[in-house]
Amino acid sequence: MKNNSNRPDVRPYRRKQFQTYFQFSLIAICFVIIFVLFYACSGSKGETIDYSDAKIIQMDEPADDSPVAVFETDKGTFKAVLFPEEAPNYCKFFTELVEKGYYDGTYVSMVQDGVYFIGGTKQADGATTSDTETNTVDAEYSKNLWPLRGSLCAYTQEEGSLFSKKKVSNSYLLFVNNYDLTEEEQEELDTKLTESNNINPDVTEAFDEYGGVMNFSQQYTIFGQVYDGMDVYEDICGVDVVDSETLKPTEDIQFKKVYMSTYGENKNSEAFSMSADSSGDSEEISDSEE
Repeated sequence: MKNNSNRPDVRPYRRKQFQTYFQFSLIAICFVIIFVLFYACSGSKGETIDYSDAKIIQMDEPADDSPVAVFETDKGTFKAVLFPEEAPNYCKFFTELVEKGYYDGTYVSMVQDGVYFIGGTKQADGATTSDTETNTVDAEYSKNLWPLRGSLCAYTQEEGSLFSKKKVSNSYLLFVNNYDLTEEEQEELDTKLTESNNINPDVTEAFDEYGGVMNFSQQYTIFGQVYDGMDVYEDICGVDVVDSETLKPTEDIQFKKVYMSTYGENKNSEAFSMSADSSGDSEEISDSEE
């Protein structure tokens, strides 16, 4: 009989489980149902949440004292502003891990080409080891944070017994990039959203403008937004992987150092001026026509 004493414990993160869920969630009809109906079962005790006044705060320039996580990787550096008012418990959990140096030397262990990557794992293959932080935090969902391109999320899953399940977030990090809908999927989604009175049109317009993975909406704890180093971020999202089963990068990619700072010390106003630039272009055209 084989000795399994050294076999890594894969809890609380299961690569295959996540990949299977992700692939299933991208089926067109499942996509529409999840997004349009998620509000009916969101919130504690099954209460309905009104998303009609949802705000897209991720693309607003932060205050100077807003916390920022800086990720120095083998590919370069990218930075993400955090939203402690929207996800207070996880931001506290994450910040404490960063300040302890927990994420220094961790790996990007899974990449779905152009769509997302998972990082912050102690092993390059994503396995949980004795030095993995296995504590969890109850999942937090904000109607003002959405899985747009560059969203920083906590990997979130269900735990508990059959009659007492809840969603929790752990130390593994999910970095969202983009999933392009087919024309058929987009048409079906637009039709369903038109029939719904509960979703602010600004939300769907934000996905159209910035990209993202809409089907991750209200499925994961979103607690940050990458705003600087997006070229590095997208480079990681496009690396080659060993195979379609593991999605493990062919080359090791590490977070060499992760540390906390503030937006005032890491300003990048251009990252938040996309809408303003569009308005400015319109004004310039009007002026030239006059």
